[in-house]
Amino acid sequence: MARRLLLLRRAAPADRRASATELDHLRGRATVTQVEHALDCADTAATVLRGFDMETDGVYAAGVLRGEYPIWGDEPDTGCAYVRQEYAE
Repeated sequence: MARRLLLLRRAAPADRRASATELDHLRGRATVTQVEHALDCADTAATVLRGFDMETDGVYAAGVLRGEYPIWGDEPDTGCAYVRQEYAE
């Protein structure tokens, strides 16, 4: 449980930073490279969290849609949605 909590606590701020960087880009305060880097970091953290949940058969997952559901792999940025679902629970 401690490992998952650590992964979740890494993924949630990475998601928030990516969202903030996207807004900064719209305001002219961040470059495209900075946005891409922030999104890559958030996606990586989300992938690690989802992978952990799938390896442990969702024992520690709290969200309604489990990590192995195909919805998480169909669209871009769904990793962040998975993190948000898990963090909300």
